[in-house]
Amino acid sequence: MIPVKKETTLNSAQKEAALLTGFPVLVIAGAGTGKTNTLVHRLLHLVQSGEDPKSLLLLTFTRRAAKEMLQRASALLDTRMNSVTGGTFHSFCHLFLRKYIQILGYSPNFSILDEEDAIQLTGMARDSVLMQKQTKRFPKKETLHEILSSSFNNQISIEKVLTKDYSQFLSQIKEIQTIKEKYESLKIQNQSVDFDDLLGLTRQILVENENIRKYLSGVYKHILVDEYQDTNRIQAHIACLLASIHENIMVVGDDAQCIYGFRGANVRNILDFPKIFPNAKKITLEENYRSSSPILHLANSALSKFVEKYDKNLFTKKETPSKKPVYMKLTNGEKEAVFISENILEQNESGIVFKDIAILVRSGWHANLIELELNHKGIPYRKFGGRKFLEQSHIKDVISYLKVLLNAKDWLSWNRILNLEPGVGPKQTGLFLNLLQKDSLELENLFWKEDSFWIGFQNEAKSNISKLLDRLLQIGKGGPISPPKALESILEYYLPLLEQIYDDSKKRSDDLESLNLLTKEYAELSDYLGFLSLETTESLLDSPDKDREEEGYVTVSTVHSAKGLEWKVVYFVHLLEGQLPSNWIRTVEDLEEERRLFYVGITRAKEELYLTAPLQLEKKNIQFQSVTRFLSELENLDELVETREYDNKPSDAIKPENMQKQGRFQDIQNYFLN
Repeated sequence: MIPVKKETTLNSAQKEAALLTGFPVLVIAGAGTGKTNTLVHRLLHLVQSGEDPKSLLLLTFTRRAAKEMLQRASALLDTRMNSVTGGTFHSFCHLFLRKYIQILGYSPNFSILDEEDAIQLTGMARDSVLMQKQTKRFPKKETLHEILSSSFNNQISIEKVLTKDYSQFLSQIKEIQTIKEKYESLKIQNQSVDFDDLLGLTRQILVENENIRKYLSGVYKHILVDEYQDTNRIQAHIACLLASIHENIMVVGDDAQCIYGFRGANVRNILDFPKIFPNAKKITLEENYRSSSPILHLANSALSKFVEKYDKNLFTKKETPSKKPVYMKLTNGEKEAVFISENILEQNESGIVFKDIAILVRSGWHANLIELELNHKGIPYRKFGGRKFLEQSHIKDVISYLKVLLNAKDWLSWNRILNLEPGVGPKQTGLFLNLLQKDSLELENLFWKEDSFWIGFQNEAKSNISKLLDRLLQIGKGGPISPPKALESILEYYLPLLEQIYDDSKKRSDDLESLNLLTKEYAELSDYLGFLSLETTESLLDSPDKDREEEGYVTVSTVHSAKGLEWKVVYFVHLLEGQLPSNWIRTVEDLEEERRLFYVGITRAKEELYLTAPLQLEKKNIQFQSVTRFLSELENLDELVETREYDNKPSDAIKPENMQKQGRFQDIQNYFLN
């Protein structure tokens, strides 16, 4: 046992990882197997063996992770651990460049561009390049920044980024390449670097300067890297370069939890570590301290389907009674939302606090109906990995169209939808709203067909506002407005504008389908809009109180945002082909990352796991009727999960014909008047 200040127990694999020196070490840490504890004890052992704490370099992905590890180490040993150099890759590179960037011709007093600054400078480069050119639809500065950063972090060409994520801009690749060159030039002129440069310039200096590599090998005699599976190629390259002379490097991670490919994380880094360091020792942590045995059986079965992996078999020594994961088949998305909200209320009544419950989704929009149902049932929640459904700008756009159909004097909604039209800005919008207020007429009685109405309007604005008015009047013809028909017509009109306004329009269009599903429950437009408005308001008015602090909030999160976290109860929802795995996948590598998402999702649960699949989900006239292959491909699924079907028919107790009617009025009067 490692001698430490406080009694702490390590299992045999953790102890081996903490003590082994003299070799590069690869620690494969399965979900919930105590990797943080292992890293902390590795630091302790090195210091207690005589290493100078200042010679230890701990690289993590968040400052918080490094701080917590060093605090735990200090609590176990003493303040010597405060001298360990610990931080993120970016913070290490920042300090490195302050000392060495002059080699590349920069001032050591260079400025660092945060993301907003980088976007603004990209916008300046964009304006400079496009100033003399008339271009059609062109990516916004925010999108350009994403394209350039994705190209860097994934180490792929701009053309490949466009092909994968922004194919609508492929025809403008030359202009985008020129903007990149201009952006790089502007950074040099301003003696500024962005976050990507912190990594890129550090790697460049390390590659090109052997003397610096030798010097650093003497400064940092042991390199420790946390969450190695999440490194991109540049970060992994930097870590390996720092250890290239002494080879005293330990990387800790789990190939099965590499899910940040969209940020540049490359699973090859951890899979190929033994190729870079052939004498590396591999240690696998398999004892799980989080989940119950039935949940781990499902996780292990999912692991067996990975194409390329490090073998591991998670197990627990817990002997407490445990439940099988529940695979819940539901007929549609509405019933999925009702089941989850009702089950959460039942669990809360039985003693499980809200903060111990999570709802996990592959994509933010998968939770749209669930969010509305949680609000409807009064269940407090917090969403991570995307804005709340009704707070998103494109949802508010569509609701604004519906609002002016109901109330032609809703100036705020008019202002929103008019400014969506090409050629219509604040001036043209102001002219129109003045006419609307002045005439004090209903929409159908406006004299907009007459030329005199359009005095002061530019031709493009007149044309587009006329089309908008024509569409709104068509919807309003023939009596009461049907919410489903109104929304269908509005979406037909709005989708082309969506494509012009938002560079990520394909993703946003998915949200609009959820609005469509909800209209079926309402016969009157006023009821539908009232429901949406009240849901938003009640959500915003929800404020913490003492009881709420104890109960906490249900977590609604994407799997990406949930990694590293755990809850007693997890609902993993919308497990359908086309959604998990996403229908955007193109390669075997993409499919494997989706499989890893499934694994990460199920291993967040400690005691109870619910897997839900709304098998008749209607989306753009497509029926997603197949449960995800990540479940259906498991040969022993019936042994691994308990399969249930859910039907939320109203109980007999609440049927009107069974309710007591006699004497109810008198009972009410007696209560309130006596």
